Amino acid sequence: MRTTEPLAVKQILEQARDLLGTSYCNAGTTPDCFDCSGFVGYCFRVVGVKLPRISSDIYSVGNAVSRSEVQEGDLVFFANEQGVINHVGIALNEKQFIHSSTSKGVSIAMFSDRYWSPRYKGARRIALNASK
Repeated sequence: MRTTEPLAVKQILEQARDLLGTSYCNAGTTPDCFDCSGFVGYCFRVVGVKLPRISSDIYSVGNAVSRSEVQEGDLVFFANEQGVINHVGIALNEKQFIHSSTSKGVSIAMFSDRYWSPRYKGARRIALNASK
């Protein structure tokens, strides 16, 4: 069940897609360049949601969503080999997510990708204000 406002999700995803091709930079939080959490935070601010600055802290926000129930607009998280969350993106659908990666900048990736699939850690759904 979607607990977020569809219009707000649409706005977030439009913002994210508008930023496709933006380059990656460590600690980047503006359209000049983004790191993963800077990108996600920038997209969510469009609807008035302020998220923590780093991906591991963002993981504590919102409600957990099982992998099989991921929907567009959900935040998706990935971990390093030690299981520490070190990457976040925004689900576009059940198969793809948009994120800022060190190798490609803001781009779309598949959950099934051989790099991302084994690193998947979980998803969170952020409640969005319907008035935004």
